[in-house]
Amino acid sequence: MFLTRGPLPMLPLWERFFKGQKKVKYSIYVHAPPGFELNVSSTSVFYRCQIPSQRVEWGSVSLVDAEKRLLANALLDFSNERFVLLSESCIPIYNFPTIYKYLIGSTHSFVESYDDHSRYGRGRYNRNMRPYIRLADWRKGSQWFELNRALAVKIVADTKYYVLFKKYCRPSCYPDEHFIPTYLRIEFHAVN
Repeated sequence: MFLTRGPLPMLPLWERFFKGQKKVKYSIYVHAPPGFELNVSSTSVFYRCQIPSQRVEWGSVSLVDAEKRLLANALLDFSNERFVLLSESCIPIYNFPTIYKYLIGSTHSFVESYDDHSRYGRGRYNRNMRPYIRLADWRKGSQWFELNRALAVKIVADTKYYVLFKKYCRPSCYPDEHFIPTYLRIEFHAVN
């Protein structure tokens, strides 16, 4: 799943990454700004991979909306088991078979999550999120992630925590760095 601000400058590298791989082993979804058309040939692995999008604003809950939109579209294909969020500047550092084998064979999802006591972590917490989101559960992490299907379904279906983020995680809260790590901390900390 590619969350982009426009063109994919690494497109040739990704084309090479997927070249020769069975289409049943992967699906590609691209969320780009409204009005942007990914201009690729009909032979490209990115052909017809762009999903309907909404405007995304850096540092706002619209980034979480875009992540959930990508996940929701990818979940419509029941053969998808793993969900990786990438940007237009991401590149693969291993070949497709290595990454595929690792992810499919893993029992884990990969989400950066840590308790940052600085103003860039706990300093962004809003007390109005209590009692559902406590400061002790507030987490920070990279926006980029890899999730298994079960977690992807839970994140897309969530309304309890998302509503709090939408209402109280502003300004300068950067929900894309906090929503998924905090959600997983609260709902799945026992297995994390």
